[in-house]
Amino acid sequence: MKKNSTIRILALAVALLMALMTLVSCDAAGDSYAENVSPSIDAADRDTAGGMEGGSADGTVGSLSGDYDRKIIRTVTMSCETKAYDDAITLIITALQTHGGYVETSETTGTGYESVRNSERRATYTLRVPAEKLDAFLETLRSNDGIRILSQNATSSEITAAYYDTVSRLETLEAEKTSLTVMLEGFTDYSDINAMLRVQERLYDVIEEIESLQTKLNIYDGQVAMSTVKLSLREVITYTEVVEPDPTFGQRIKTAFSKSWADFGRGCQNFAVWFVGAFPPLLVVVSIYAAIFFIIYGSIKRRNRKRAARAAVTVANKTEGK
Repeated sequence: MKKNSTIRILALAVALLMALMTLVSCDAAGDSYAENVSPSIDAADRDTAGGMEGGSADGTVGSLSGDYDRKIIRTVTMSCETKAYDDAITLIITALQTHGGYVETSETTGTGYESVRNSERRATYTLRVPAEKLDAFLETLRSNDGIRILSQNATSSEITAAYYDTVSRLETLEAEKTSLTVMLEGFTDYSDINAMLRVQERLYDVIEEIESLQTKLNIYDGQVAMSTVKLSLREVITYTEVVEPDPTFGQRIKTAFSKSWADFGRGCQNFAVWFVGAFPPLLVVVSIYAAIFFIIYGSIKRRNRKRAARAAVTVANKTEGK
């Protein structure tokens, strides 16, 4: 019995020793794997994982070392109307040039109310304004009575993380380009022509990617430095009435009275215009009817006088007969 107990104790001790050896070997293998794999992660993998040192996978800048200027793209969309179309256009272009901006695209339609009825003029502009002067430019438009702003929508898109991700990737590619150039210049023996061609092909790919990233940075810089204003302008005779939501009973009465009075005024104006246009033919028609009226009236009056004269003669004859 004691012998069996001793055997079980020895078997348990051997099992514990083997388990301990297994854990030690796993830790050693894990350290070896980390040492072998970590150096193999290149710059492109770091860009995919988080972009820059200290960055994060969600695209935020995170705790970056050093000072990084924020990169923000501002876009403003405006809908305006004016009673003085030409003056409003002059104001917009003058204010734009004063603040250092320029017209990127423009489109105009219509010929104006004076030339063709109900042919309102419209203008659509895409304006580029220096970011630091955008607010001053918008204030110039808002403070002018000749332009009425119906709606304005402003958006700000921050591209700081994407911008510096691109910068980091560009620096990595520039370093790789330098290394590949040195390697290519080191091929003095053409015995390994295949290796030289592979290096040359990779160098061309790197140069192409550098140019693409540089173009991307230039676009970013342009969008950040020059804000975009999308402005539409419409010519009107009367400004669009802005009605408050859920007006009160008094406001509804006031609006209805103002509208009816305005309709009455327009009706009087339309009648006056029609009357002036129809006056010559009306004058002819009225003259004809007047001539006919006087002819008939004169004829009836003469006939009545003759009847009265005959009646007087008849009465006189009857008096003498008696």
